[in-house]
Amino acid sequence: MNAETLLASYAQGERDFHKAILIGAQLQGADLNSINLNKANLMNATLTQANLSLAEMIEANLINADMGHANLRGADLTKAYLNGANLMGTSLNQAQLFSTSMGGVNLIYAQLIGADLRQANLTQSKLIGANLSNANLQDAQLNNTNLIGADIRGSMLLNVDFRGANLSSTLINDDTQLDPKWRVIWKISNHGGQKHDLTNADLTEANLIGVNLKEANLKGADLRGANLSGAFLTNAQVEGAQFKGAIGLSENAKFDLKNRGAIFD
Repeated sequence: MNAETLLASYAQGERDFHKAILIGAQLQGADLNSINLNKANLMNATLTQANLSLAEMIEANLINADMGHANLRGADLTKAYLNGANLMGTSLNQAQLFSTSMGGVNLIYAQLIGADLRQANLTQSKLIGANLSNANLQDAQLNNTNLIGADIRGSMLLNVDFRGANLSSTLINDDTQLDPKWRVIWKISNHGGQKHDLTNADLTEANLIGVNLKEANLKGADLRGANLSGAFLTNAQVEGAQFKGAIGLSENAKFDLKNRGAIFD
């Protein structure tokens, strides 16, 4: 099926296009409200500014699709494949994205208010300035994602994998349900950790680029695999702190930390 056939059939009232083969289809700006594209193959398709509100796209293949600024409000993308897709500025408010594969997706400034992202894989995705307020991301994978300026106020984020994620300028509030480890990391990423008591803190694989930890108490803290590029550790207490696999430290910095009791083995 090509784009022209789909649009003509849709105009005549047809809505069921499940399992349609639409690889590379040009559907920019198309009005496809409430369409059924379950298990359809839309790999490399162009759907920029298309209206796909309330669309059913369960298990659809949207790998590398361009869906920038599209309307996907209330759409069901459960277990869909969106790896590498462009969703910049796209509206996904109230969308169903349960267990969706979204590795490497561009979601810069996307709207995901109240979206269901439970168990979604967002590894290495760009969520800069995205609005995820009141979204459910429980058990989601957000490792190595860029969340600078993202809004996660009121969101469910328990058991989320934030390893290596950039949480700078990310907005949270008291209603944000966040595991204690990542709340601490968010706090020091955004407000610094100078002179803070971080005794025995779990900071494994945290993104701590440029964080101020001067004079912090890091005795017994676990920083294995953390990214400490540009971090300030002057006069920090590091006796018994674990730094194995930490990146971003110069050899001189490692030597100094070892002399102060840090462990790198």
